[in-house]
Amino acid sequence: MQYAAAAVDTRCEERHEFCTLAPFWRVALLTKARELTVGWRAINAPELHRGGSESLLVTATSQIIRGELLFARGFVDDGLADVQAGLRAAERCEARLLLPIGYVVLALAAFRRADMRTCLHFVDKLTGEALLGYFGQAAGAWVTAQVAEARGETDRAAGLIAGIVNDRLILRQLLVSEPAAASWLVRASCKLGARELAEATVTAAAVAATEHLGFRVIRGAALHAAGLLEENPGKLREAANIYPDQWCGASAREDLAGLLAGRRSDRSNTVRTFELALGAYTAVGAARDASRVANKLRDFGVRRGVVRPVQRSGNQPHGLTNMEFAVAELVSQGHTNNEVGRQLFISRHTVAFHLKKVYQKMSITSRVELAASWKQPHGGASPNIREYDDGGGRW
Repeated sequence: MQYAAAAVDTRCEERHEFCTLAPFWRVALLTKARELTVGWRAINAPELHRGGSESLLVTATSQIIRGELLFARGFVDDGLADVQAGLRAAERCEARLLLPIGYVVLALAAFRRADMRTCLHFVDKLTGEALLGYFGQAAGAWVTAQVAEARGETDRAAGLIAGIVNDRLILRQLLVSEPAAASWLVRASCKLGARELAEATVTAAAVAATEHLGFRVIRGAALHAAGLLEENPGKLREAANIYPDQWCGASAREDLAGLLAGRRSDRSNTVRTFELALGAYTAVGAARDASRVANKLRDFGVRRGVVRPVQRSGNQPHGLTNMEFAVAELVSQGHTNNEVGRQLFISRHTVAFHLKKVYQKMSITSRVELAASWKQPHGGASPNIREYDDGGGRW
């Protein structure tokens, strides 16, 4: 951060391209550190938008970094629009360094919206960038691991998690750049029965927090990870209050409420904590997470409407509703009703109900017929993802 600030303060009369890019890379660091207000002021500074033509590389860099900042601030649709525009420019000027940054944002956004088709598309893009083979691509490996775990690909998820945690450089990169990573690694490791990986993550997160005392987001992530492993409500509550961004705060509150529920603590406090998490998830368009919390609230007899996953613009094929489309999409990929229910956070009986409606509207009678007839043109462009030609066809 100090070097980045010094680079920005060094004036260049000739406006070399590297000098022009320096302020944007400083904003990228501010975004990772969740210094979001400072980053927003910096990217809107008048000197960054002086007259004169900009190179395609500068345009791509500014758009992708601005989009990542907007996404972190909770302005999801605006952020995605900027990232997509930046990716188009990056492809044209062959700026490969920028591609994984944009792919991570788009994959994570789609994952949180339960739009698995779009998410998997960008995960494939990240895989093509050799996730664990290049410096700085820890976030890509983490997103891919999340998707594998959500889809029940246990061996793949376990391999990616072990690869991240056992590589000190990759783990360090991840812990200081993605605040949600530490808690997810602990949660997933424990679920897979790999407590030693969870303990290693907590230790590394604590070291990172100690070494970076000026960044509250890193302390929040360390507290969240430790609170999960130790089942410590005090640490989870503190993490929720420290996190600068809404999604991470919601995640900590969800974990806190889950711990309180398991201990049969005060019901009203548990419900209130779940509702705070639900409100924040909904505010940032995280339909998948909101649906999960809404289901947990139903266990307490509380019903709350949430944004449905896979919200698509335009008319659906065959007159399908958004939920019917989501179910058909996953069933066509070969998932069982249980697997579909897990990904969409609905019961297998609800999946069966929606699948029956799909059959009726499409005039088919089996999963085999659905898989055979379900083609990409049915859905048109992916939700909230504009058309983008990456050289290999439109997506």
